[in-house]
Amino acid sequence: MRRVLAAALTAFVLPAAAHTSDCTRFEGIDKARCERHSTMFLKCGMVKGEAHHECDREYLVANPLQCGSLSGTDAQRCEKENAAFKSCQDLKGSAFGSCVRKTINESPMGH
Repeated sequence: MRRVLAAALTAFVLPAAAHTSDCTRFEGIDKARCERHSTMFLKCGMVKGEAHHECDREYLVANPLQCGSLSGTDAQRCEKENAAFKSCQDLKGSAFGSCVRKTINESPMGH
């Protein structure tokens, strides 16, 4: 019984730990994206398949970065990302993420 419990805990804890980033090593928009991604993972991390991508889409559309606290190129990247969210938001699941990445030429996930 203990082995089963340990295996079950390992199955959930290790993937979460491997996916969670230390956002203190980033700054600006990269830090904001990392922090948003860490909280998004708590909601969507256990969801699998295309439903995971749809969960990501819903979270990202509902939680755009606040660009006012950023300056210079970070502010420009932030505004470009928010515009991409709006133009791609009708696409479902992984199509949304692909659209955003293609539009801004980087990942909105912080990695």
